[in-house]
Amino acid sequence: MVGYLPLRARIITALLLVLMLFGLSMADLDHLELVRGGLFCVLLLVMAVIDFRTGLLPDKGNLYLAGLGLMMAGVMGEAQDALLGALLGAALLFALRTLSRGGIGLGDVKYAAAFGIWLGWQGTLLALALSFALGACLALVLLGRGRLGRRDRLAFGPFLSAGAYLSYIGGAAFWSAYEVLL
Repeated sequence: MVGYLPLRARIITALLLVLMLFGLSMADLDHLELVRGGLFCVLLLVMAVIDFRTGLLPDKGNLYLAGLGLMMAGVMGEAQDALLGALLGAALLFALRTLSRGGIGLGDVKYAAAFGIWLGWQGTLLALALSFALGACLALVLLGRGRLGRRDRLAFGPFLSAGAYLSYIGGAAFWSAYEVLL
């Protein structure tokens, strides 16, 4: 359980949700995808806040995210892509967890599988790339300013949430641009 959020944290969280929903409304999505995206934004933000405050991504949150994602994938006829997204997200982060000897938590692995259901395999691949890029940029800034040491840890869930969100609203445009380059 996250517990009580101070007023400042509640205001920041509300502003982030408004910005996320505004960004979602600017994306080229149909009505069902907008509703689905609104629910996805709320779930991503909740998981990011929990991980930021506690350093944990709870199994219960991952199960809600995965369960709702599977229902949405079934409604939209995207079950195969959803399962591939979950498998890819879990496999990549589990491999990195193994290589880093626990530097990435199992909650992050499960979280990547859960949002992979919502994004499909291409969206999940983009989300993970964006997550690592965002995390690395912030870590470098914090290291450079002396606010983070080499042995300190950053919660990765907020970066995973940001990458998943950005992939959801701009993934199709990204892949279309990528195909043009090929």
